Amino acid sequence: MNIEEKRIEGWLTGKGSIGHITLDKLAIPETVKVTLDDEILIPESFDIYGHPNFTEEQERLFSFKEDDLERKVGKYVPLKAKIEYKERIFDVPRDSFDTISGIEKSLTNLSDLNEMLNNRRLFHKAHENERLNEFMILGCFHLDVFGQVMSVPRGEMSGLYSYGIVERFEDFCENNETFSLSSNGYAIPNANSVCPCCGRPFTIDDMKRYEPCIYVNGKYYHYHCHRKYRRLMEVDKLTRQLMDMVYKNTDYSFELLRNGYCTGECCSHIPWILFHTVDGDIIMGWRKRVISIEWQENYKAFDMKELFGTEDVTKWKEGEKRGIHAWGDAKAFEYLEKVRKVVNPKYSNY
Repeated sequence: MNIEEKRIEGWLTGKGSIGHITLDKLAIPETVKVTLDDEILIPESFDIYGHPNFTEEQERLFSFKEDDLERKVGKYVPLKAKIEYKERIFDVPRDSFDTISGIEKSLTNLSDLNEMLNNRRLFHKAHENERLNEFMILGCFHLDVFGQVMSVPRGEMSGLYSYGIVERFEDFCENNETFSLSSNGYAIPNANSVCPCCGRPFTIDDMKRYEPCIYVNGKYYHYHCHRKYRRLMEVDKLTRQLMDMVYKNTDYSFELLRNGYCTGECCSHIPWILFHTVDGDIIMGWRKRVISIEWQENYKAFDMKELFGTEDVTKWKEGEKRGIHAWGDAKAFEYLEKVRKVVNPKYSNY
């Protein structure tokens, strides 16, 4: 029986915050017993290593106890739980997950693929002083010496040369002199995962046809499904959720413009919008955390200094164009509404 003393660490995952204890060895979940101040703590779940996960509420309660201890002793003292467990022996043959032939056999379905990847992670945990071989699979996923998986950045699969669905990483590097890897690139979905946009289950054939998948906010999406969905969501934010509060939707039309701030993969699918309102034209679009608002030459006259002189934000005037940066939706509405009331005081959108 192994005995360790560890803190419950707060972790932020794709599905929210959890508590977690990282043990020194692989554990058999059924044998794990966690106690804190003689109180038994029941884990919500276990990760692939057999290490316990706790709910966000359990982690917060632990933090409260640690805060109380600090107040009592006058300094920070880490509060540790006692964990008893039996070690899990990892005995999966290495050639099934650390050779080209073994990896190729796993690429028949997502279940086998994920099992192979987990076995690489388990091997590294059980043999931390040993290094795995490095491979590139499916043209974009890098299996590293520590059992982790990274991918080429989103949008950068085209132009890379891959000779087979599994190849040695050094061979891939020789054929592709310049490329980068990212921990926030493409993802390998779990078996039975379904894209929430199109409703199609993910299959290994998606991976083999280079139809990439991404993981966002705890969900797997087809890359192109998510880009289309996000594009429509951003258009909706600036039209129905914002401009509809300033003008009746029958009193304006709009055109989608190229993103005026960023043309990279992260933002190129998010348009800026040219609004044709009853008072003139307005261009709006996101610049990082602010919304750029620019009233065009044909928009009715108003005094920028009089309306926004006290606002400590970026403002500009170029000819008859007038612009301002709004920190979020609420400020954007405030600015648009303030101008509209000046140029068209009798207007009502009710």
